Amino acid sequence: MLLLCAAGCDPPGKPGPAEVPIEDVTDFHVLFDTYCQGCHGPEGKRGAARILNDPLYLAVLPRQELYSVIENGRPGTAMPAWALKYAGPLSEKQINSLVDGIENNWAKPAAFSGANLPSYYAQNTGDAAAGQKLFVRDCYMCHGPGARIGSVTDAAYLSLITDQCLRTSVIVGRPDFGMPNYRNLNLGRALNDQEITDIVAFLSAKRPPEITAMYESARIQPGQQTGATGAHENENGSGQTGTMTKGDEGSGTGPGSPQQKKRESNTSGSSQQGVK
Repeated sequence: MLLLCAAGCDPPGKPGPAEVPIEDVTDFHVLFDTYCQGCHGPEGKRGAARILNDPLYLAVLPRQELYSVIENGRPGTAMPAWALKYAGPLSEKQINSLVDGIENNWAKPAAFSGANLPSYYAQNTGDAAAGQKLFVRDCYMCHGPGARIGSVTDAAYLSLITDQCLRTSVIVGRPDFGMPNYRNLNLGRALNDQEITDIVAFLSAKRPPEITAMYESARIQPGQQTGATGAHENENGSGQTGTMTKGDEGSGTGPGSPQQKKRESNTSGSSQQGVK
């Protein structure tokens, strides 16, 4: 009996199964936990960066756009390029695994079947005057000067955020932090596509002229490649290099947000006492 038991045991020192090198991993959960959750949060929500676990966001965001954001990153922001060709760690197969995993786990296309959703990109020119009226009616209570969430009309904040980011925020909100989406801003009356564009035009008009000129001179059209070489070197940058329309989202707590600026202001104020 002892011999039989001994024969069924592994000899001392036998190595276990070899670990799969990270560059060969294609499991969505492993990839997301390794590379994404630090900014986008566990399960794709409640992170500093844009929520990914949001069926509305994924219904509006084109699949190719999602792939491009991961591949190219967002130069000038904390989102680096992840593709191997841009000095990132991920192969095309791994990026596709992330895109598939995000859509398969968190998208709910059936819930939006037949819905007339706003377009991801603005289709028309916005009317800033009309946008101001909409902002006062639908947004001011939370985002006006001195409001409980934080001002989004602040010039410093608008210098760090693009029109595409503003548009995405108006459309999808931040459900993980209680910000309503475009369907629930006005007592349940959904904003239409033009109204969303008008609100963005109003906010954009408050951006400092020199920043607007910089954005216009480096504008990247929808679908155009960013040429993300060096994006990893810029991942701690605090400003944009152009109007990034390739998924250039902001966040409720990230760089340029009212909460972040308040923290920076408090830190700056305490460090400058005694040198006045």
